[in-house]
Amino acid sequence: MGNRGRLARIRSAVAFWPCLATRPFSNDSKLEPAHMDTTKERLTCTPPRFKLSRLSKELYVSFLHKAQAQGFSFCRFRELDGADRRRCIVIRHDIDLSPKYALLMAKIEHELRIATTYFVMLDGQFYNALEPENVKAIRAIQELGHEVGLHFSAKSSIEGDIDRDIQFQMGILEAIIEAPVFSFSQHDPVNAGSVEPGSGRYVDAYGAIPKYDLLYVSDSGMMWREHTFEAALGANRSLCLLAHPISWLHEKDDLIAIIREVEDDERRRAAQRFDTFADNHIKYYERRLSEGV
Repeated sequence: MGNRGRLARIRSAVAFWPCLATRPFSNDSKLEPAHMDTTKERLTCTPPRFKLSRLSKELYVSFLHKAQAQGFSFCRFRELDGADRRRCIVIRHDIDLSPKYALLMAKIEHELRIATTYFVMLDGQFYNALEPENVKAIRAIQELGHEVGLHFSAKSSIEGDIDRDIQFQMGILEAIIEAPVFSFSQHDPVNAGSVEPGSGRYVDAYGAIPKYDLLYVSDSGMMWREHTFEAALGANRSLCLLAHPISWLHEKDDLIAIIREVEDDERRRAAQRFDTFADNHIKYYERRLSEGV
């Protein structure tokens, strides 16, 4: 069975201050999970005591231009073994929230003739990678010359066998992109826990940092640490950079607000699907009634 057939089978089988607001989940408490407190005040934006870094499309493009002007080359994770790592940058894009923004970032890099690596989540925490528009976006990213890898969370382990879980999800991702997958990154290892797969079959984005002596710089939480991307260019090291596309390309500069916007959009889309499903049943009942059944 080809990858399209496999994909079809998979689809079928498968605090504080002004930032606090009461966001009820529904008007019917019976619809909520028993453990969910529907009256809990939930953050709608980042509390002002936390100072986030300003990220933007313009700043990202400026960084890429400066890196190129300084003689850095760019490579994908699957190419690290053969890369000239004296002045090499491997950029990792974890797609935590939106394949749509990832595709926008992929197009920006493609215009600059830069190939990077995009890591896709398959456990459905924040988006469904098997939705048609997301499949198209993920495939388009690969078709632009970028590498597509797996973004894996230890929390999504099914049987506690990490190697087996990763291989299972890799098979699904390979069916989506209709090509082999060579690498994976770990999602939120601080809270979800980090893993050390034993097979060595795939490139571990975290494991690559010490293996290839890369300076790691992350935009996680929209908060710089020791280096910014631009400052890291002066470290005279090869670099591994983590850039979340939605953090750079979304019009808002508040990560919590971005998360809530994505959440609200997912709620609307889910409600529309359920409404359509319910309405179709009414049409079915009306048809049966008209047939005298």
